[in-house]
Amino acid sequence: MFDEDGSLDPFLKFLLYTVVILGVAKTLWEWLTGDVARWFSAELWNWITQYPWWTGLTVGAVLLLTLLLRRRCHVVGWVGV
Repeated sequence: MFDEDGSLDPFLKFLLYTVVILGVAKTLWEWLTGDVARWFSAELWNWITQYPWWTGLTVGAVLLLTLLLRRRCHVVGWVGV
């Protein structure tokens, strides 16, 4: 199980890392498919319908920021078109 220097056997170390990574991946997948999907589908839509003026201002600000950044990047030469 342990080598002479006290380190874990390479196969057991691989097995341990595999179990930890699979556990983290399973938890992340459940969080993304459960909570995050509900945030975007139900809660975000609820906020949009309850506050249309704030939604319009937010969308307008994002569009303006996108246009300004695109123009700045075009002047610098980062964007080809």
